[in-house]
Formats: sequence, structure tokens, C-alpha cells
Amino acid sequence: MPMPEPSSLSLPISERGRSRRSATSPSWQRLLRRAERQAERGAFSEAIASLTQAIAAGANDCACYLQLADLYRVQRQWEAALAAAEQALALDPSRLAAYETMMTIALEAGDCRRAIAAGRALLKISPRHVPAHDTLGAAYIQMGDVDAAMRITNALIRLDPDTAAHHFKKALLCQHKGEIALAVQEFTEALLLDPNGPHAEDAREALQALDAHQLNQIVTLAMEDSVFRLKLDREPVEAAAERGFYLSETGNQLLIELSSFVLSESPHPCRPIRYN
Repeated sequence: MPMPEPSSLSLPISERGRSRRSATSPSWQRLLRRAERQAERGAFSEAIASLTQAIAAGANDCACYLQLADLYRVQRQWEAALAAAEQALALDPSRLAAYETMMTIALEAGDCRRAIAAGRALLKISPRHVPAHDTLGAAYIQMGDVDAAMRITNALIRLDPDTAAHHFKKALLCQHKGEIALAVQEFTEALLLDPNGPHAEDAREALQALDAHQLNQIVTLAMEDSVFRLKLDREPVEAAAERGFYLSETGNQLLIELSSFVLSESPHPCRPIRYN
């Protein structure tokens, strides 16, 4: 009698269904590869579905949930993205990328408190983590807590004093708080560190605006105060500093020219100062 061909019918009943599933369902590795290809071509919803299937099929690690969180983030499905990031953290609480993903998504979603919590937790693991400080600063600014944002910016400058962007951020905060002298100093420092960088033009424009504002105030005060006007004519930079003004180097040069050719010759109020 001929031997029967091998068949799933020879397997126990519990194994038959498993055999059929393995024959018809792709492995989680294949699903991960499929999700990657779908994401590369911009089919994010399909990639989410494939990755979700892969996780259900056994790809249950931190990296998978981080990928899923990023895909939900692209789709602006914030709650799903945050839930995936939280699951990644639960699976690997020591993984820096999980905190970074959580911070980024929470900040974009407008969940500042969750972004701050993730940033603080990350700094406990990696105290010199610059992106964590950046995220905390941005979250505090969104919340309107300028003093807290200033503390974070000062910490960034201590960690990385030669980065122009940190000084530019501090200058903006100082300007917002009305601390003109510090704002001028920090805008100037940002320009010295990176005169052609991404913030350079904004820093120059800010310095011009601060100088012009102060020069107009100086002119107005000189027209009203003869003692100040006399001092300004003799020692313009020192006289302005005594009254609390703090100009950039360019602003001081303009003040010297102003006191020499305008204030000393015209007893009448001057027109507002403008940069070319």
C-alpha cells in the first residue's frame, strides 16, 4: 500500500490552524520590511497598519513602537503617537531615543507638561543632553514661563558656550524682559561666534532696532536736559552709559557722530534716528 503524502491532516488539530496561518500570514520581519517600504513612498497609513500587524505578530520591542510613534506623528495623530512613545519607554526605560521621541511629539502636540516631564527624565539619565535642554526651553516659552526658559538657556550656555544659537535665544528672552543691555551683549556675542550663521541676520536687525530705539531716547533726553546734553557733547558714550543706555559698537559710533554734528549744532529736536 503506498504511503500517504505528508499533509497538515496528519498534524494534531491544534497544529493545523497554526500551519495554515504560517502559510498565509507574513512573518513579522516581512511586515516590518513592508512597513519600511510603505513609509519610504509616503504611504503612512498603510505603513501604520503593517507595523501594527508586525507588533501583533511578535515584533514587540522598543524600536517598533518608536517607528509607530513617528508614523502617527507624521499623520498628526497625537494621542496614538504619544501612546506608542509611552509603550516604547515602558519596554526600555533607559533608551534615550524613546525620551527624545516623546519630547518631540509632546511639544508638537502642544502637550508642554508631558514634554517637560520627558525632558527632565532624560536629563536625569544624561545631564548634558543638549536637545533635552532645548525642548525644555521651548516648552517653557510655549507656557509663557520666561524665567524658566531663561534658566534653561543659561544652562545651555554653560554646557556649550561657543554655540551662537544659545546666545541668540538668550538675547531674545532678555529683549522680551526689557533687559536691553543684556540683549545687546548676547546679540553681539551671537554675531561674534557665527557672523554668517542662520541667526546672524536676525541678530543684526535686532541690534539695529535696539540701537535706534535708544538713540531716539538719547536725543529726546538731550533736548530736555541741558546738563545731559553738555555731557553728551563732551563724552557721548560715557554720558549715555551713565543714564542707563547700552549701545552696540555700531550704535556707539553713531552716537559719537550724532553728538558731534547734530546735538552740538542744533538746539532743536532732531528727527528720529534710522539705520540705512
